[in-house]
Amino acid sequence: MKKQKIQLLVLLIVCLACVGGYFFIRSQSFETEEETTEVSVTDFNKDDVTELIVSGDHELHFVLEDGTWTESSLPGESISQESVNLLVSEIDNITTTETVVENPEDLSQYGLAEPFRTIQAVLSDGTTVTIHAGSESTLLSKYYVQVEGDENVYLVSSYIVTDFDKTAEEFVEEEETESSEESAEVEETESSEESAG
Repeated sequence: MKKQKIQLLVLLIVCLACVGGYFFIRSQSFETEEETTEVSVTDFNKDDVTELIVSGDHELHFVLEDGTWTESSLPGESISQESVNLLVSEIDNITTTETVVENPEDLSQYGLAEPFRTIQAVLSDGTTVTIHAGSESTLLSKYYVQVEGDENVYLVSSYIVTDFDKTAEEFVEEEETESSEESAEVEETESSEESAG
């Protein structure tokens, strides 16, 4: 009987030690997660953007006039406002948990000595936020970027760079083609009615 009590007591101590160890390990892992802080890469109000300029492999120049986006190379064309606003909202508050290198000596290893794409947001106060896009980290499916005035190199989500991979023509709204199709249908109906009459 005494032997059983001793065994139960030993088991209870072992269980308590396991539970205590479990909670200790959990608290340690939480501390590690807290150390991974989010870094702000860009921080501006998207409503302050008056121009959006993309240069490099694609050339885009959107200008906000009287609350409507236009594209400089396509005067008179109706531009998809939603598409341009989406691009602006993707760069106004970029955050990342991965600062790659603080003040790197050799930017070429990140593809930033000669960036393949540059994205500029001109704000209403006259300041410009310029983002240079470099190489892709295929392992992480992210891109290396650097913001002008900030010496650090960051890894950011790939869509922030790839969503700008469009020509100006891809932003033109297709309403005009739809209306011309409708007018063609109306003409057909009218002509068939005339021939029937």
